[in-house]
Amino acid sequence: MIELFARLNPKSINQVGSTSTPLIEITDLCGVLAKLGEQHSWYIYAMIEQRRSYNMDLLHKYCQQVILQEMLLRKFKSKLVKPSEFAYGITKAVIYSHFHSKGKCPKCNGLGRIGTKKCEKCEGSGNKEYSHEEKVSYGFPMRKDLSRQWYRQSCNHYDQFVECLLIELRNDLFFELDIIKKQALQYKRDEENADLFDDGD
Repeated sequence: MIELFARLNPKSINQVGSTSTPLIEITDLCGVLAKLGEQHSWYIYAMIEQRRSYNMDLLHKYCQQVILQEMLLRKFKSKLVKPSEFAYGITKAVIYSHFHSKGKCPKCNGLGRIGTKKCEKCEGSGNKEYSHEEKVSYGFPMRKDLSRQWYRQSCNHYDQFVECLLIELRNDLFFELDIIKKQALQYKRDEENADLFDDGD
């Protein structure tokens, strides 16, 4: 359902169009973004490629600050990488893997859940995971001394922290859209019921 936000991008509106009158209007989509924090707008506009590099940069800076705060809380300091470089690299790797899916998670088939439980393999994202080696090469391209083992041991907590943050943003959007959809369906039913009892006078 989150793909409905693509209607906010004039370049993709024809691809998302429907022959029937949509239950959720563009004004509803804008209302959702206005209700939630600005990081939700950055997420959506990055997703639908509306000023993508600009919004991706804002989302990156937001996640980077969250990582730095988490590092302070945990009193963590990498022995090989400066704190700012550490947070920048992990954020870059996670955001890239989040928005550039390698395909569906083979364990949950892209659902993000197995039954009622979150899929442990993809952490609920529904996407096939990038390897630690791929994340090192993308997040820290100039550091040939960093290994996948280093990423797993030093970065994994913060990697999952950012991924969960991005999934939370997406879930917030799903939740708000679901509320609007239910309200629209109820309004439509009420109108249909009113027509049934209309005596035509």
